[in-house]
Amino acid sequence: MEKNKTLIVGASGLVGSEILKCVSKKNQDIVLLSRTSRGAVKDSCIEIVCNFDDIDKIEFPKIDHVYISIGKKLGSSELMYIRKSNRDDFIKIDCEYVLNIAKKSFQNGAKSIAIVSAIGADKTSKNLYLQTKGIMEKLVKEIGFTKTIFAQPSHLLGTRANEKFKIDVSLIELGGKLFDPLMLGPLSDFRFINAQSVAKAMVQKMNDNSEGLSVLKYKDFIDA
Repeated sequence: MEKNKTLIVGASGLVGSEILKCVSKKNQDIVLLSRTSRGAVKDSCIEIVCNFDDIDKIEFPKIDHVYISIGKKLGSSELMYIRKSNRDDFIKIDCEYVLNIAKKSFQNGAKSIAIVSAIGADKTSKNLYLQTKGIMEKLVKEIGFTKTIFAQPSHLLGTRANEKFKIDVSLIELGGKLFDPLMLGPLSDFRFINAQSVAKAMVQKMNDNSEGLSVLKYKDFIDA
């Protein structure tokens, strides 16, 4: 029986690296799509290195499932107000690249897709960060996947590679620990969550028998 083939985009990132660990435990062939080479990869992995601006020119193998976990690195304050110098790149990476890769995957046979979005994503939001995530979700839903999964975490906990904003992150996470007990009811979705839990929930949902749209939030992550 032929193995399912899974595409992972952003496998060097915080959630993407955890998705790769989870999927590696499954009996699936893995294709990694990256802008820079990860170096040595396992025998069960194929690595495609390309400029995401040229995604239409890249030959994909047949794909069954796709995970996308990419995003423009922003300072903590930019989640509220993105600097003008970063806006074009942010929209390109967090919306246009995600959408183009999703479309390319669908054209190559993918039936299921899981994407890391953000809590509060809303195409009508006045906040550019949340608005862009919401627009991305809307456009991906229109592609026609049998199963579409959006993970909507709040701040992600974990060891970040090449983190430029260590002081900002440390202060945010300290504040999160102080306010966590107060985040009850609907506010619980804004609790900080380990990237590993987000990845595990995404992979579990991808491999269950459900179809249609699933939006994963804090409770789904901690229950995974």
